[in-house]
Amino acid sequence: MFLKFEELNSFDDRNYHITVDPVIKNAYIKDFNKTGYVLKVLNLKDSKTPGLIEAQHAILKHLRMKKFPGQEFVQNVEGKMWSLQGVTKESKEVDGPYIFYMMMYMEGDIAISKPYVPATLFNIGKFVGRLQVALEDFDDAFLTERNFQWNLAECPRILDFVFAMKSKEDAQLVNVIIKEFIEEVKPVLCQLRKVLIHGDLNESNILLKEGCDQSSVPQEIRHCDVIGIIDFFAMHNSYTITDLAILIAHMSTECKCMDPIDSGGHIIAGYLTERKLTASEIDILRTLICCRISHVVVMSGYTLTMDPGNKYVLSYIKRYKPLLWKYWNTSKAELHERWKTILKEYGMNHLYTVKKW
Repeated sequence: MFLKFEELNSFDDRNYHITVDPVIKNAYIKDFNKTGYVLKVLNLKDSKTPGLIEAQHAILKHLRMKKFPGQEFVQNVEGKMWSLQGVTKESKEVDGPYIFYMMMYMEGDIAISKPYVPATLFNIGKFVGRLQVALEDFDDAFLTERNFQWNLAECPRILDFVFAMKSKEDAQLVNVIIKEFIEEVKPVLCQLRKVLIHGDLNESNILLKEGCDQSSVPQEIRHCDVIGIIDFFAMHNSYTITDLAILIAHMSTECKCMDPIDSGGHIIAGYLTERKLTASEIDILRTLICCRISHVVVMSGYTLTMDPGNKYVLSYIKRYKPLLWKYWNTSKAELHERWKTILKEYGMNHLYTVKKW
């Protein structure tokens, strides 16, 4: 019996947090999870690729062996990790089929619900650096060959969807950014580290908890520790710097206690305690951040042509479009100087730690 059934945020899938009666009629569930479970219904396109489920299961198992906190898959009553089901509409028509699967619910506050103070951003950068180190020796044939539409290294593909943008000025800006990617970023990618990356380090996929001993600290400036990262469904083979760009792009959106473009300085400071960066990686980081924000804005506009009432996607456009212009109107030299000033607060003198790989 369901005790609670609550829909969670999602871009193109459907996610539900459910809590159930402890008397479970599933012989494969050995330990009842008091915090509940996440029921995920994949979109129609991804439901045609069950290999994604197997790969995600392998990733989470690998990370648990590395002592990383993470979700676990829950077998259904047939002992399987997922099932393919049709969905009956009100009109009695059957839609789908869609992949359904369930995972343990992981307690924590999503990053967007907490203030982005410097210490929190530093901790997030550090945790992501650790995550990349843990994934260095993970390999999966399916993910290595995956042709993923959100692969930042393949961002020129979004030009096929620019028609969905309502603003001519925004569309022109996206074209300029993609041109810079083709001319300045693409030629150096072959020199950079390429592994399996998370691929979607956004503000809803990072779980936080308030740090200890802060009862006397005002709520709006309390720092948080990272307790986990969820939703590895976007994993693909790409460059580690693209994951950092994705992280900075998303963590800039709700940054109210500082200028949003300064958030990257604190994230990089934390990241550098676990991972090195090259001069080439830092040199293309601003463009990659702009590419990720462009990707979000363009694909959000396209999604709205098919699902006009999607409030989650509408919120993305509202939050990310001004950020895109802000990053673009800040030169690379100015951005680097701002980040360097922040790094000095942590006793670091350089944005990169090695010249090349």
